[in-house]
Amino acid sequence: MFCPKCGKETDASGKFCQWCGADIESVPVKSVATPEEEPAPAIGVYAGFARRFVAFIIDLILILVIGSVIIAFFGLISGIRYTYYLTVNHAPIAELTEAGTVDAAMGPIVAALGMLIVVIPWVYFAGFESSRSQATPGKVLMHAAVTDLDGDRISFARATLRHFGKFISLVIICIGFIMIGLTKKKQGLHDKIGGCLVLLQD
Repeated sequence: MFCPKCGKETDASGKFCQWCGADIESVPVKSVATPEEEPAPAIGVYAGFARRFVAFIIDLILILVIGSVIIAFFGLISGIRYTYYLTVNHAPIAELTEAGTVDAAMGPIVAALGMLIVVIPWVYFAGFESSRSQATPGKVLMHAAVTDLDGDRISFARATLRHFGKFISLVIICIGFIMIGLTKKKQGLHDKIGGCLVLLQD
């Protein structure tokens, strides 16, 4: 052991220090001061479920408007019309086109739905969230922005990963979205997959 008075190593079996003669048992042992851990810097205030839900509704409306214009521009209106006849009127798919074949109807349907459900939302969300604003128009209106775990701007690749993580949240009966209201950092499953946070902006 070490003598609490002179600091030299001494025989632990003895009562007195062999170097300075101090009574080892009577000299109080000084506690070693340890520096306190500095608290982690605050990144910001996390955006809650209600605010993010309103932002999503705004974005969804904009996506439908933009999607309608793009689909009309590329001549894919027939795919939307065929989908309507199939789902609402339950019309036989082979009777939807003049050719009278399934392939003739499926081509426009897949192209239109793929554009409206996959391509346009992906470019919209990943593009806006990786831009300088770090937010879609809906999030801008709700004063929220998407960042990485350090509060910095995310890349298009990370925004893409976060976006397609939403499909997993959707498949598991929206539990991934419900997590926003239950987790400490207000992260949904797609936020965790992309390593992102949604923070309030001034």
